Amino acid sequence: MRFVDEYRAPEQVMQLIEHLRERAALLPYIDERPLRIMEVCGGHTHAIFKFGLDQLLPENVEFIHGPGCPVCVLPMGRIDSCVEIASHPEVIFCTFGDAMRVPGKQGSLLQANARGADVRSVYS
Repeated sequence: MRFVDEYRAPEQVMQLIEHLRERAALLPYIDERPLRIMEVCGGHTHAIFKFGLDQLLPENVEFIHGPGCPVCVLPMGRIDSCVEIASHPEVIFCTFGDAMRVPGKQGSLLQANARGADVRSVYS
């Protein structure tokens, strides 16, 4: 599968890591201040640790584990509250596209939209 299998081939991954090391060495102030990369999805964090990517990075490059994406961190009760709020006729409810399909007890925001709620996807 294009863009998946390529990143499972150890030789290609090591080439990318070497390229990252070379590029990181060119960053200004990298000796005083490491480059910090925040991943915001629990799936990314899981993959980083599963494949040991954090151990392959140069010492001056760090991963910071972010808040998690909406799909990973929203409790079902919060989804139910969002669906309820979105169901009011005077409300325009905006959310990340990934959160549209997250199920709650009363359905998802996508289903609320199909029932007539004004639910809109936003991207940042």
